[in-house]
Amino acid sequence: MKYLFIGIGIFTLVCTFFKPTFYWESRKARSMRKLIGDRGTSFFYYIIGLAVVVIGVLGMLDIISVK
Repeated sequence: MKYLFIGIGIFTLVCTFFKPTFYWESRKARSMRKLIGDRGTSFFYYIIGLAVVVIGVLGMLDIISVK
């Protein structure tokens, strides 16, 4: 599960950086972009991606329990 968190977080960070169509033009991303703009949406997704990676790393270090 720890590796899944890290993988999902990295996927989120990479997709936010490169903005592939399947990701950036999805219904949820478009709604978010309309609400807070492209820059705000990118910032929000970077924060989420980073948080998920940190949770995975903390789980690997047995600082927190990730099941």
